[in-house]
Amino acid sequence: MENALIPYSDESGEPAGPELQFEPDLVKYRRWFDAYETNKADEITEQQTFEQYYHSKQWTAKEAAKLRKRGQAPIFDNRISRKIDFLVGIEQRMRRDPKGYPRGPNDDKAADVATAALRYVCDINRWDQVGSDGTHDGMVPGIGVCYVGIKNGRNGPDPTIKHVQRDRFFYDPRSVKADFSDARYMGVHLWMDIDEAVEQHPDYEEQLRNAIDQSNSAIALSVTDQFHTRAWADFETRRIRLVEFWERTSRGWRYCKFTGDLVLEAEISPFVDEEGMPDCPYVAWSPYIDDRGNRYGPIRAMKPMQDEVNHRRSKFLHLLNSKQIHTRKGDLDDIDQTRSELAKADGIIEHNGEWGVSSGVIDRSEDIKGQAELLAQSQSSLENLGPNPGLIGKGGGVADQSGRAILAQRDSGMTELSPVFERNRDWKLRVYRKVWNRIKQAWQAPKFIRITDDKDAPAFLGINQYSQDPMTGQLMAGNVIADIDVDIIMEEGPDVITMNEELLQTLSQIGANPAVPPKVLIELSNAPNKDKLFKLIDEASAGDPALIEMQKRMAKLEEALAAANIDKAVAEVENKRADTLSKLAGAFTPQQQQTDEFGNPMGPPPAQPDIGMAFSAMQAFPLMYGMPTLEQQAISMPPPQQEQPEPNGRHGQEPDDMMHAPEPDDMMGGQMPPEMMPMPGGLPVRQNPLGMQ
Repeated sequence: MENALIPYSDESGEPAGPELQFEPDLVKYRRWFDAYETNKADEITEQQTFEQYYHSKQWTAKEAAKLRKRGQAPIFDNRISRKIDFLVGIEQRMRRDPKGYPRGPNDDKAADVATAALRYVCDINRWDQVGSDGTHDGMVPGIGVCYVGIKNGRNGPDPTIKHVQRDRFFYDPRSVKADFSDARYMGVHLWMDIDEAVEQHPDYEEQLRNAIDQSNSAIALSVTDQFHTRAWADFETRRIRLVEFWERTSRGWRYCKFTGDLVLEAEISPFVDEEGMPDCPYVAWSPYIDDRGNRYGPIRAMKPMQDEVNHRRSKFLHLLNSKQIHTRKGDLDDIDQTRSELAKADGIIEHNGEWGVSSGVIDRSEDIKGQAELLAQSQSSLENLGPNPGLIGKGGGVADQSGRAILAQRDSGMTELSPVFERNRDWKLRVYRKVWNRIKQAWQAPKFIRITDDKDAPAFLGINQYSQDPMTGQLMAGNVIADIDVDIIMEEGPDVITMNEELLQTLSQIGANPAVPPKVLIELSNAPNKDKLFKLIDEASAGDPALIEMQKRMAKLEEALAAANIDKAVAEVENKRADTLSKLAGAFTPQQQQTDEFGNPMGPPPAQPDIGMAFSAMQAFPLMYGMPTLEQQAISMPPPQQEQPEPNGRHGQEPDDMMHAPEPDDMMGGQMPPEMMPMPGGLPVRQNPLGMQ
């Protein structure tokens, strides 16, 4: 292993977990490995048969020879491969991306960092292809496996995800769970060229080459023989068999790599899980497990019906191309010649009797009809098993259905396959969680990762970034992977093509109903990428910025013109009020007493004016001299803004928003003007300006 050993500790901080070294029990490991090959021989053979059926090898050599001897063609109609490919395509269409969710109320940013890190690792390791290969292996042979470890890259250690071939994977034969969580051991084995083995383990070159020279194998082993034989070396092809054995104990996983009686590596697993214990890098799944613990995929249920389709189609074609005749002895001079002519399209049959009575062709139309009906029935049974026409989306009227209708029809056909996809989803979720554990273990140094899928606008996220606060001088850490604690789940990804078609249909319906705002309909719908749609709508409705600026200026000029007209009308009213006030002042001015030439009063004294009535009359006609005009206010005032209520419940007002009249004299009682009331358009006008008393 290229990874260094990592210490473990429990919650108390004291060293716990397994010891850093252990003595491998090679005898036990070899016995357990042989137990797998012995107890799983039937499963291995069946898995090889499933792969042959998928690759259109659906007749055995013995069956094909028998058919050819009979004159019957070994034809086949491979419907299994189409169904399996469709199931893998469903997994690709419904691809789910990993996402980290916060465990605390303040962990939202940490969850975003975890999500970006997970998706970055999946992208650089081509997880889409690895996941599809693992899904295909689960559907065909019945076991899908991948490896999640750490490799030393150009920029330091990075998590790695690799696909593992099914025929190189072995496990505890007593395991009966779909996720292999009850397996005591698992691992891989393979035949490796001796030079490559020596390059990986130069310290054991002599022992490895001696194992080749001492081998009694005289012929090259076939793939099947390599899997079942107990030989550890092949002298003819200069190859050696290596086993990578992983054992689970109560204190974590152990690792041992050996060949024959030679131990090449033995150590505690260098990988850790979410609890800090040694972890196994292999993640496996199976769609089904039978009562004997054998693992298999959907092909087991399809194989009998596929055999029936092949046999009946071959028999049906043979019946159409062959004929049987009946004859009376002596009617035909040469029976072999008659058989040859009967097989020809323009053959001529010579006979001595009455054709159709003593000799003639046997009517087998009922047999042909029966074979045709049975063939159609077997094809229909195979068609409705697993991915049916409704699931594939080839039902009637698909062209006229919306994307959601197609999804609903397809979902109804996927009901019987729900357990398979649920186990596949669990497998991918376990892979994502192991990837996150490898990220926390491998990324200790500062690092930048790409976090956007938009090639025109790439963005990068800093991981394990440290800086010094210029004010306090303290060291600040940001996006430290080791400190992030999140829950890893998967987001469901809809069918992009059909959902986009449905979105197009939804938007076309929105355009036909202008009474409801488009944003409301989009928000209520299940359309994807709502934020992007809202942004497009805002950009389309925003218009030309230059035109918008010109419209704002025109609106301000129109407002100033309207204010000027109002000021003109106010000035005229004030002029009339001043004239009236002048007359009132004259009417209430005290009259002088008329006197004679000696200064004696003449006649009755003049009536004295009512000063209180004069003040009341003057208050009814107030003057607004010195007040700013509305035109001046409209030009100088900023646009109106929504006021926020103050704690005491009153609306805050700026000093510029208050208009004051000239300071009154003592006879006015020192009364202050009432507050200004805001009017539409933002022009404050006093409804009760200060008057005279």
